[in-house]
Amino acid sequence: MAVPLIAFVATALVSPTVVTNTPRLAFGGLEAEATAAVNCVQRAMQLCNALACEMQMVESSSTGKQMDACDTTAGVSFIKPGDSTPVTAADFAIQGLVSGALRSAFPDDRFMGEEDASDLRADSELCTLALRLCSEFGGDADEAAFLSAVDNGLEPPRGDGERTWVLDPIDGTKGFMTGQGYTIGLALLDADGRALLGVMGVPSEEEAPPIMMAVRGHGLSWWDAVGSAPVEYEVPQPAWAEGGDASQSPPWLISPQKAASECMPFGPDHAPSVVCCGAMIKYFQVAAGRYAGFIQYEEALKTWDHACGLICVQEAGGTATDAQGGEVVFPAREFSVSGGVVCASRWASAEAQEAMLEAARRGHAA
Repeated sequence: MAVPLIAFVATALVSPTVVTNTPRLAFGGLEAEATAAVNCVQRAMQLCNALACEMQMVESSSTGKQMDACDTTAGVSFIKPGDSTPVTAADFAIQGLVSGALRSAFPDDRFMGEEDASDLRADSELCTLALRLCSEFGGDADEAAFLSAVDNGLEPPRGDGERTWVLDPIDGTKGFMTGQGYTIGLALLDADGRALLGVMGVPSEEEAPPIMMAVRGHGLSWWDAVGSAPVEYEVPQPAWAEGGDASQSPPWLISPQKAASECMPFGPDHAPSVVCCGAMIKYFQVAAGRYAGFIQYEEALKTWDHACGLICVQEAGGTATDAQGGEVVFPAREFSVSGGVVCASRWASAEAQEAMLEAARRGHAA
């Protein structure tokens, strides 16, 4: 049986950033969408924080998204049949919460989410917990409406001119369950599958405000875990880019980690760093300037894992392309990229960017 939620204390999630004044930013006619997207991510972060208070965090020495069944907490999470990716009640609760909110605010838009409600229908205890979480943070308390909102994420083919909201309820569920990093990501795509805006929330973030929001052509803004306006925050120049030749051996990231043996942009003596968990938190780290770049080495990818991350890196002043330097678009739930995705921080040198692109190209051509 699930225990009652521990009361959520809003200040526990608020970044320590001191706000001296609130920036007034234009969002290119997407003010309503931007505000709604940030609000959805804020509520999802609060939900995760409350659920974390109920969970007994488990220890794990492995990296990446894979977990063993013994690493899960009974009654809170389970393993999807057919793979070892953990899914928690929070994934379903967040998808129902966000889908319902966006469907109400923007009824003409489509919605794409990672989950569907089949597992909830097969597991009454999981459904009860997910529904409780959703309703306690403003979602629908009716079970049928909740299941419909979750299933709304199956995203039938777009009609002409239709936009699509894309949600990853929790990217890096292992990180959520083990007290490491994870990300909540929400993006809005235009009818051609190009990202219009993206919001990434990282509840564990301590150095910067925990939410970044990008609008195409209008830059990146930062938000606290509560609040209806962006906060003033300037990303500091990273130490790795200060003086010297940053192209020689800047810190970088790759996924999957095992691909580092064949994709070595800076040579075998400069291994990638390890950041848990999921791809999206790596985009966050690059947009925040902590790493020179990130290579998503796989070529067959899922839209919800990448759409908001790419636009955040781009609007932070960096680059995010396929390995050929081409544009990445998101035509459906799954998409393909030539040589994978390669992104670089605004502080990465041209030489470092080219080294990462070349390594991805060379590795896939081998």
